[in-house]
Amino acid sequence: MGAFCVYGISRSVCKITATKKQPTTGKGTSKSLTISEFGAARDELAERLFAETTKRGKISPELDAPQFCMDWIAAGKDEVKDCVIMSRGPKVDKNGGPVIKQGAPVMTWVEYDPKSAPAFGPMS
Repeated sequence: MGAFCVYGISRSVCKITATKKQPTTGKGTSKSLTISEFGAARDELAERLFAETTKRGKISPELDAPQFCMDWIAAGKDEVKDCVIMSRGPKVDKNGGPVIKQGAPVMTWVEYDPKSAPAFGPMS
């Protein structure tokens, strides 16, 4: 299991959302859309969602290192926007203390801070 992932806005996620939201009938009529009409309407809605959406979601698989996340973002730079690298970490409450459930801290995705990451140097 990886400890890193990318959160952001993805065209493919917007297209899936648009597929679910796009009605199969025309505006103001009960006539069903053809496959090509539905596809065009869905693609138009997906592009609008991609341009207007501001809420980030998990858009990558879990990866083992932050540099793999950077490579993943670079590979799809035209298909994603507003990306941030996240890592697994303890969930904190409004006072900054860890949230404890059944005696253990609750783990969630938190924004990755390379400054707080441990530095691995040569072994002595």
